[in-house]
Amino acid sequence: DMPKIDPSILFAFLFGSDKFNDYIGRLATATSAMVGDSSKVSVETACLIQHRRVVRLALSLSSKLEKWCAEDYDYCTAIWQTESAELATASFGVQLVHLIGKVYNLSAIQFIGSADAGIGMPSIRNWAANQKAKINSKHGKNKNKIDTLRSGLTMKTMQAKYQEQLAKATTDEEKTKIQEEMESALSTTLLKIVWTTTTVDITNTLFEVIQMVLFDQSVDAKTREHRAHGLRKLGEILMACPEPELGENEEEKDAKKLYEEAAFAAMLETVTKKEEAQRKANGAY
Repeated sequence: DMPKIDPSILFAFLFGSDKFNDYIGRLATATSAMVGDSSKVSVETACLIQHRRVVRLALSLSSKLEKWCAEDYDYCTAIWQTESAELATASFGVQLVHLIGKVYNLSAIQFIGSADAGIGMPSIRNWAANQKAKINSKHGKNKNKIDTLRSGLTMKTMQAKYQEQLAKATTDEEKTKIQEEMESALSTTLLKIVWTTTTVDITNTLFEVIQMVLFDQSVDAKTREHRAHGLRKLGEILMACPEPELGENEEEKDAKKLYEEAAFAAMLETVTKKEEAQRKANGAY
């Protein structure tokens, strides 16, 4: 029998792989899938898992900003540029890198300019206008995965549409073609929904993380200000990360292909983890 895929592993392979673990942790979609699939995991436990996720990520981000606070700016810039380029090679890597960068950059600017921080007034409106202008200028040029995930139909409407076409089909060839089109369209729409949910989850989580880091009362005000400037720089580097060049035999993958590859990789990883757990249980280690 085929093993049941661990949802946390599936979402990890689908959106960023383990490369993003120190940036976004376990996605809420994965945790929700685990809660819904297990009688042992309650909603309260899921909330605790999310809290631990935020704390762990806050510690990771604080550590990432230590060198910047020590004024080793060139080192940080070089390391962060190298890291962003590596992250961009993962599934949905560029989209995730840019998303994280925008949240970091916006949060840092908000902190640096906020009255609470004692440094002035926020300039969020200017930041948002600037980002919108950049998005508009790139709209016609970018051909990434997210740009292709568009549909004005709901899942239910789409299914009804294809079911109607199947009913009218007169040959097996027609039915097969319609079935393939339906699977592809539904995969695209589903992936768009999951990506949107993932975007909201990452954004909300990172804002919590950043609040912990920038309003950390265990360090002095100067360190908090240094962290904010470092975070802004890190955000700028992530937002500027270019898409990796495709190899000669590589091509843009559709939603169905992306999901199939992620599911296969997750299945192999699930099997590996189960075998390791069995060996430990049998005293093989």
